[in-house]
Amino acid sequence: MSASMLSLGERIDLELARGRVDRIFVEGNKGFGILTGCGKDAVVLVLASETAKQGLLMLGIKRFITEIKSVLL
Repeated sequence: MSASMLSLGERIDLELARGRVDRIFVEGNKGFGILTGCGKDAVVLVLASETAKQGLLMLGIKRFITEIKSVLL
């Protein structure tokens, strides 16, 4: 499902002409999920509670993606 979400996000982004999709953010009443591409054939899905600090979470995800990409290559 995560790969489908990322693919759909990329198609929407093409229609809106906003450039390359970096992440997809889904917010619900019990928390949120952040889906980020990680290389050519991988995605990372982070699930967090509604009390998580979004800025710190985004920074942590960015750092993690940088590290994991080097392992996947």
